Amino acid sequence: MQKIIIIIIFIFTGGLLNFSLAFSQEVAVRGEQGEIEAISIHPKKTNEIFEEIKWLQAESMITIATRHKTPINKAPSIVTVITSKQIKQMGFRTLIDVLKIVPGFYVSMDETGEREIAVRGVLDDASQKIKVLIDGHSINDVWRGGAMWNFNDLPVENVKRIEVIRGPGSALYGQNAFLAVVNVITKDTEDIDGIQVTTSGGSFRTQNYNLLFGRGFGDLKISGFLDYFDTQGFSRKIEQDALFPAAASRSPGQSQNRKEKTDLNLRLSYNNLEVKAKYMKKRRKDYIGVGDALNEESILRDTYMFTEVTYKLSLNEKLNITPKLYYDQYNYDPFFEQRPDGHTAGPFSYPNGIKGQLRFKQRTIGFDNQVNYKVFEGNELTFGLQYEWIHQHDIKYGKNSHPITNANLTTVVDFTHDLPFTRKATRHVYAFYLQDEWNITKDIDLTVGVRHDRFTRFEGTTNPRMGLIWRFVEDAHLKLLLATAFKAPSFQELFLTNNSVKIGNPSLDPEKINTFEIGLGYNFTKHMSVSMNYFYNRIRDKIILDAGSPKQFQNGGGSRIQGIEAEWKADFGNDNYVFANYTFQDAEDTRSRNRLPDVPVHNSNIGINAGLCEYANANLTTLLSGPRPREDGDTRRDIPAQALVNLTLIGKNFVDNFEVRGSVFNLFDKRYYDPSPQDTVPTDYPQQGRSFIIELRYEF
Repeated sequence: MQKIIIIIIFIFTGGLLNFSLAFSQEVAVRGEQGEIEAISIHPKKTNEIFEEIKWLQAESMITIATRHKTPINKAPSIVTVITSKQIKQMGFRTLIDVLKIVPGFYVSMDETGEREIAVRGVLDDASQKIKVLIDGHSINDVWRGGAMWNFNDLPVENVKRIEVIRGPGSALYGQNAFLAVVNVITKDTEDIDGIQVTTSGGSFRTQNYNLLFGRGFGDLKISGFLDYFDTQGFSRKIEQDALFPAAASRSPGQSQNRKEKTDLNLRLSYNNLEVKAKYMKKRRKDYIGVGDALNEESILRDTYMFTEVTYKLSLNEKLNITPKLYYDQYNYDPFFEQRPDGHTAGPFSYPNGIKGQLRFKQRTIGFDNQVNYKVFEGNELTFGLQYEWIHQHDIKYGKNSHPITNANLTTVVDFTHDLPFTRKATRHVYAFYLQDEWNITKDIDLTVGVRHDRFTRFEGTTNPRMGLIWRFVEDAHLKLLLATAFKAPSFQELFLTNNSVKIGNPSLDPEKINTFEIGLGYNFTKHMSVSMNYFYNRIRDKIILDAGSPKQFQNGGGSRIQGIEAEWKADFGNDNYVFANYTFQDAEDTRSRNRLPDVPVHNSNIGINAGLCEYANANLTTLLSGPRPREDGDTRRDIPAQALVNLTLIGKNFVDNFEVRGSVFNLFDKRYYDPSPQDTVPTDYPQQGRSFIIELRYEF
């Protein structure tokens, strides 16, 4: 271990020496216009410098804050942008890896291996309070309400940049844009002209193959990627599961994380017409298992696909209309071993365990028509209409125990018609949104907006926003932001039925939030910037489970959260940069005043990247978090604080069009855990130790 530390010190000492060279090269980028003011550099470095300028321009602009490109210092939101260059240098492989370094975000894992995202002190099942988009297309599934079940492991090899709004977004994006909005922007023919092949392998018998392509044929442009991923996943010893010390318990035993996934993305454009399509199919094991009981037979199967057609119509320099039509389909087809062979509960014994097969399909057909109109110089109006038809159908349910009485059955019985686990359902969503951006003076911008959503199962909800931005001195800005948002009840919360543990409630209302934010940003030099913001959230009508038997989803209670997020960045050019961010979040239940569980009060990330030379790059990223409090009534000690270090090295330019990347995650093999619910796995969910991956990339 000492040798590893010494090597790291030498690597980053060399990188820091390179910082001095960066100041001898003059490169300035105008943040608002993205224009090159001056380049004074040796001709051999021209391509590298233009790539760096392109990267800086990508960092300075954001789309999701206003539904069109806006400079970050004018965006009426607290925002984060992570570029493809940063993603590669930090060794990130999936969406969840990237989101770990966003201020105010924290990632945890549940008993099935699903990664869940806490934002600003709030962690909920399936990350329902975060809206996730791919190129502006929502991928939240309606059964759980979130996107992480299907897309926490979304590959980022084809990502141009990831934009994040930390705060409400319902005034533009409607349901579930509650605490944050994430937009994954993929590469197109502007970013790749040809074919890129990537293959990688590493710990846990992991293998990954990726094909990225893009080509223009006159006005016709085609781009996309194909990704195949297969791994045994990390396995940890579980000393006690929820059944221990019963004879049927498989603990002590090993957790399971086997996964196989295919991901396909395609984009076609011809003049003003664009077609986007995505297909994802995944099969995986469920870590510990549903009900926190170790099992061997469970298999989770998910398929998600969408197609979107967009036409960009520019009537004149003031008026642009962008209608789009889309279709989504989600197929869920798991097999669950809820309890192992020989399990007993009360008067019942289950020699073959408790096992079940269920299935449903969900389809969405939607239309969105966005209009952008420049009313006068410095004033732009954005408004639109949206309609969605969401339909749940093709429901199948079989089980070898009775869904209500829990009596053992000798074989798996089909309960699809008599006692289905959910029901056929249709949701219609009608929405109208309006936003006005007014550059009152050269230093003051005002954005006001509102959106009204009407659902077939509850009354409409109206969500306004207001953002005032004041650039009170050169290179500094102040943001004052007010907004509300809502989370619609998921189909699981509404329609889950014939279940002995929990059931849905068709009378649920949406959750609501009011948010106030103050953001301050300052650029000390063209190389260094700092920002800080304060947020206050008030959540009401939370959807929670009551204490009944079975438990039922109800609207009840609320939360009050306040906190501070701070960021510091220093970019010295030539791929030499440092960043650090810190989050303080004080989250409490409004009734009991108890702290919200499972999320640290203090959280921080630190990263340093060193462009060692023309042929090598090194990156060291450290993820820090404070203790995580338990839920009310849990007498176990808090989850301890943790510090995880990741190291990525890149070799490049020694062979034309070829690159090699190696990453070590959890470099010092830190043992850490994610919290388990009370009375389940007493020692919590053990997480991945040290692992590595080697990647080879070649461009044709």
